[in-house]
Amino acid sequence: MKAKQNKQVKTALEVSASWGRAALSAALAYYLATGDMTVKGLTSAAAAAILPPLMRVLNPKDPLGRG
Repeated sequence: MKAKQNKQVKTALEVSASWGRAALSAALAYYLATGDMTVKGLTSAAAAAILPPLMRVLNPKDPLGRG
């Protein structure tokens, strides 16, 4: 059981790191394209990058979903 928990934690960390890289790259692209360094603009760009994979995970009909 402990090995299964370790694997789940490792998978969760890998997913979080992937989403973090996507959010960071979207915020950086937004900044480079607009020159806007406001928290609202950068956060909006990061959220836009995370939203599609999050919707996929939450969709019970998707193979990667929690259904």
